[in-house]
Amino acid sequence: MNEVVILVPTYQCEATIAETLNSILKQGSALDRVSEVIIADDASKDRTREVARQVWKSSTPLKVLEAAENRGEYVNVNEAVAGFPPGLVWFLIMHGDNVAKEGWLETLLNRLAKASERVGAIGSSWDYWKLNGTTIPGEDALTRDVEEIPGTTEAVRGTLRKGCWWHISSCAIRVAAYKQVGGLPNGLRLKGDWDFMLRLLGAGWSIEYIPRTLLLYRENPGGSSSLTFRLHKDIKETLQVVRWHQQALSPSRAFSLHAFYVWMLARRCGGSLVRFDFRRLLAAFPAGLDVVASFLKCLFRISEPRPTSTSMSIGASA
Repeated sequence: MNEVVILVPTYQCEATIAETLNSILKQGSALDRVSEVIIADDASKDRTREVARQVWKSSTPLKVLEAAENRGEYVNVNEAVAGFPPGLVWFLIMHGDNVAKEGWLETLLNRLAKASERVGAIGSSWDYWKLNGTTIPGEDALTRDVEEIPGTTEAVRGTLRKGCWWHISSCAIRVAAYKQVGGLPNGLRLKGDWDFMLRLLGAGWSIEYIPRTLLLYRENPGGSSSLTFRLHKDIKETLQVVRWHQQALSPSRAFSLHAFYVWMLARRCGGSLVRFDFRRLLAAFPAGLDVVASFLKCLFRISEPRPTSTSMSIGASA
C-alpha cells in the first residue's frame, strides 16, 4: 500500500521521539505497506531531528522536514500535508511524544483497504498516560464493531453536544478530505481536533471509529491543555468552535449547550474555592461573560469569519 505515509509532527521531542519511532518500528511487516515515514519538525532547538535519524533502522525510508522557524503545530502539519507528492491517498499521524500500541498500524491499514470513498478519517480510542506513570484506560470493546459516523448535520449537532470523541494523533486521514476542509484551523491551540472533525462531518465526510486503544497518549505538563485549562481558556476556544458551527444548532440547542458551559464554570469555581485558587476563581467571571456573549451571537446568527493564514490556504490545492 504505497499510497500511505506516516506523519510524525515534532517540537522539542528529544526525550520522547526515540520511544515514538521505536513503537512504529515494532509494527512489524505492516510497516512495509507504508511508502515513508515523515518527521515534520517545527524548528526544534534540541536534538529531536538528530535522535530521530539515529533511531530509525528500517527499509521504509525516513524523511525529516526542518522548518526554518516555529509556526505552531497546526501550521506545521498543514504545510507538511501541502508538500505531499501527487497520488498519496492517506496519511497516518503519530505525534512525537506519543506511543503506538501493538497492532496500531496493521489495524488502520486494514480499515483503509475496506473504507468507502466517503470515509474521510479513521480513529480509535486511546490510553491516557499520566506523568506519574499510571494509565487511564480507553475503550477496548472487543465485541463492538467499527462504527461509521456519517457526515450529516445531525452528526455535527451531536458532536457539538458530546465534545471531541476523536483524537488526531494515531488516526488516518484521507488527503483529499483534509485539503477540502482546509486542514487544521488557525487561531486555536486546544480545540483544533474537534473543529477539524466537525468540518469533516459538515462537508459530508464520514468518520470511522475503532473501539480499541491503539495509542498511548502522553500527558504533557507544559502542553496547551494544562496551560489553557487553569484560566478557562479552553472554554473560550470551545465557544469559538461552537459559533463557527452554529448553523447546526437550533436556538433551544444553543441555549442548552451554553447552559452546560455555565454549569461547568460553576463547578470549577467551587473547586477553586476549596483549593484557594483565587486567580482561577476570578478568571471564571470573564469566562462567564464570554458564554453569555457567545449564546447571544448564536441566537441572532451573528457569524464570525475564520482567521486566514497559510494554515488555512491548503484547501486551494485540493
